[in-house]
Formats: sequence, structure tokens, C-alpha cells
Amino acid sequence: MIRISYSKHSLDRLRKRGISKNLVHEAIEKGQERKLQLNLGTVKCVYAKNGKKLVVIYLQDKDNFKIVTAYHQD
Repeated sequence: MIRISYSKHSLDRLRKRGISKNLVHEAIEKGQERKLQLNLGTVKCVYAKNGKKLVVIYLQDKDNFKIVTAYHQD
């Protein structure tokens, strides 16, 4: 079972951008594209749903995910 935690920054951005934690969780589980960002040590996950792309940036340690930020990609 995965565990997801959120940075203060990510919670602020989710609220401002109207992105739910449920959608972030869904993106982590079902994201179609993942790319390791070596310079930051983060993973960029892209999840497409209903014609929109959600990008979630996170840190991962086994089944523990720390959300850094999330945004809709044009």
C-alpha cells in the first residue's frame, strides 16, 4: 500500500489550482509517463484524464511518496 504525504507548498498549490488529493493519488497510481529529474532528485509524473494532463512532482522512497507540487499542463 502506498503512503502519500504533502509538503506545505504542494497543499497551497493544490488549493490554488483546484486540484484534489484524490486526483493526485489517482495520478500516482495510474500515471502514464514518469521521468526522473536527476538534478532535483524528484519524479515528474504525467497523468491524462478527460482531455487534461495533470503533472505531479514528487519524491519517492519505496512506497512512500512526498508530493512537492502539482499542476495542469496545457
